[in-house]
Amino acid sequence: MNDLNAKLKQFIMSEVNPDLHLESIEDDEPLIESGIVDSLGMLKILAFLDETFGIDLSSGEIRPEFFESVRTICRMAESSQST
Repeated sequence: MNDLNAKLKQFIMSEVNPDLHLESIEDDEPLIESGIVDSLGMLKILAFLDETFGIDLSSGEIRPEFFESVRTICRMAESSQST
């Protein structure tokens, strides 16, 4: 998870919302509430997880609460890998 966590944070800062010029994101930082991730950002994250880690989440039900924080995204990704 450490590799996923670190790469996901970097991706969010550099690709999902680069205009914010974030230097770091905490694991439990509220991504949607804070405006870091919007609906387009969710799609970008899904594509990133698929392309980078081979985690295809498109067949399951995707809800905004899965994108509340880096921690919840990592949990969602890990649970999909174990099924």
